[in-house]
Amino acid sequence: MSRHGQIITTENADIMEQYAVIIVDDEPYILQSMQRVFRAEPYPMLVANTGAEALQLLAETPTVAVIISDQLMPDMNGTDFLTRSRAVAPDAFRMLLTGESNIEATIAAMNKGGATYYISKPWEEEELLQIVRHGIMQYHLLLENRRHSEIINEQNIQLLESLNRLTEQNTELERLASTDVLTGLTNRRRMFEYLEKEVSRIRRYGGTMSIIMFDIDHFKLVNDAWGHSVGDTVLQEVARESKSVLRKADIAARCGGEEFVILLPETELAGAVKIANRLRQQVADMVVLQEHAAPISVTISIGVAMIGPNAASVDLLIRADKAMYLAKKNGRNRVETADMMLFQETE
Repeated sequence: MSRHGQIITTENADIMEQYAVIIVDDEPYILQSMQRVFRAEPYPMLVANTGAEALQLLAETPTVAVIISDQLMPDMNGTDFLTRSRAVAPDAFRMLLTGESNIEATIAAMNKGGATYYISKPWEEEELLQIVRHGIMQYHLLLENRRHSEIINEQNIQLLESLNRLTEQNTELERLASTDVLTGLTNRRRMFEYLEKEVSRIRRYGGTMSIIMFDIDHFKLVNDAWGHSVGDTVLQEVARESKSVLRKADIAARCGGEEFVILLPETELAGAVKIANRLRQQVADMVVLQEHAAPISVTISIGVAMIGPNAASVDLLIRADKAMYLAKKNGRNRVETADMMLFQETE
């Protein structure tokens, strides 16, 4: 499609026909001349005689891409009309049509009305066509950019939500990988990792750490007498009591069966024994209720050891284990230390 030697491509024509152009002028012959200029263009032309009529057309036509307004009109001048039109069609490409020779007044009117171009009467048809086509394409690009931005924003929101879900899932997987399913305590593997890390830190930078190792006295009798489901309940209650004595940096772990370990960073032996005795007493006072059966009480035997300056994690566990079996040998429901000294809290 061509006009005055300028070619409109098929693609541009398809784009332009999606939009409309409004011309407002109170002089009928101006409107007729405009319609003649634009008669071969692919976009529809809407005409209005007054600013009020043009505002109504704008409200009824959401596809208006270009607004052309005369400046001197009796009911509403072009500046006022273009200013008010911004509330109805904020993104439309605005042009001011004027016969005034006062350029300062024209510029002031354009600035107030938000016009991008002004066309002097009489106009050059080719210039007018080029400006309108340019305005339609600019309007189209604005809408496309906005649409693409909205798509990108939506995709970014979805991506962020996916990343958050993935982070939550990874956090949950990490928790499950490091947690004993039955008791909710740290599992054996993660306990050993933490222990190795702390021992390496102490050997390099100094410091201390104590370990509490304990198991439930005569736990096999609980399983044999009441069944494994009751035994699981007992394990869970003992784990709950273990958590209650922990400080922020401490780690409680189930190492298997009825055996538990508590790691106490930066804790001397005497402080660890104090914590162990508190735990021992809490478990001894604990009562596990049963439906249609007598309540169950259990005790624990505890071994406590403190890391030496050149000790290895295996050595620490061995000494705590020996102290725990000493507690069993000496009557159970008691605390023993790795150096065979008994610290028993007095009431």
